Amino acid sequence: MSVSEPKLSTISQSASFQMQEKLDNLSKPIKGLGQLEALADQLAAIEGRIDLQTVKRTCLVFVADHGVVQEAVSATSQEISNVLADNVANGYACVNAVAKSNHCNVEVIDVGLFGDSHSPKMIDRKIQRGTHNILVKDAMSRQDAVKSIQVGYDIAQDAISKGNQMLLIGEVGLGNTTASSAIVATMLSLPVDVVVDKGSDISTKQFEHKKQIIKDVLTNRQPNKADPIDVLSKVGGFEIGAKIGVMLAAAENRIPLFLDGFISDAAALLAEAMYPGIAKHFIASHLSKEKGAAKALDYLGLKPLLNLGLAVGEGSGAVLALSLVDVMQSILTNENTLGDLKFEYEN
Repeated sequence: MSVSEPKLSTISQSASFQMQEKLDNLSKPIKGLGQLEALADQLAAIEGRIDLQTVKRTCLVFVADHGVVQEAVSATSQEISNVLADNVANGYACVNAVAKSNHCNVEVIDVGLFGDSHSPKMIDRKIQRGTHNILVKDAMSRQDAVKSIQVGYDIAQDAISKGNQMLLIGEVGLGNTTASSAIVATMLSLPVDVVVDKGSDISTKQFEHKKQIIKDVLTNRQPNKADPIDVLSKVGGFEIGAKIGVMLAAAENRIPLFLDGFISDAAALLAEAMYPGIAKHFIASHLSKEKGAAKALDYLGLKPLLNLGLAVGEGSGAVLALSLVDVMQSILTNENTLGDLKFEYEN
């Protein structure tokens, strides 16, 4: 893989059109399934076929810490990241429970936890032990930023080589909404106040402190929106870079990529800046509670499938959206056609 010379697959407008024709011929009102039909059209466009391949799916959960937690921007201490990450790796977290009901595999990859995992199921691709405190220093070197993308790309290619037909991304780690807010504010040239939210369950006083920290970070780091690698290296995170790599691998291989929440949205902004048009390969699973999420998705031209006020992370929202994919597959497989009924709707 060359970060500078990707080979994105073509989005098939003809497959999307054929899918809509098929849906219009089913025994239901034209466009009666609303956004579910748009989902099927988008999947067909990404895959380049109308016989959608959706059975085998994996959620890749990248875990990493952020040095900015030293500035008291999170509700809990840094040590909790290891506990939460190991819980996902061991199969007992929210995303695992949702994945079981949606027939989805979950893999957990350490790309930057401060501590060491105690789970034998954790995949170790640690780049560094967390990012630097971005208030006082760039998050990572430019070299490590590129490495994080490569790690994610390699993990995704391995999943694809094992036959996965859809990929989903999630994350665990403290401080990630602070970094993501900085990314979104930078990439969309927006004031911090209109993109940042509480993230974890912090007090109003702590929230005001968090906003000021992000403003100071952007003043101190001066990330260059014209250079997304610069933004990633100055204010990003290892899990954010890894997600960009997954996005690239998916887009190269005609694999639908399901975004989770705000952290994925921030990564998608960087990916789109690096590889224009790549966002057409993404499915926005849900609208995160973070204020900047809607602005990021609007910019990317993505309409979230769900709006349930989710704020779990881990990839749980992305996995939950798979239920809608399975519903559409059942409709495409089991619903009869207007021809079967010898009936047509009048225009």
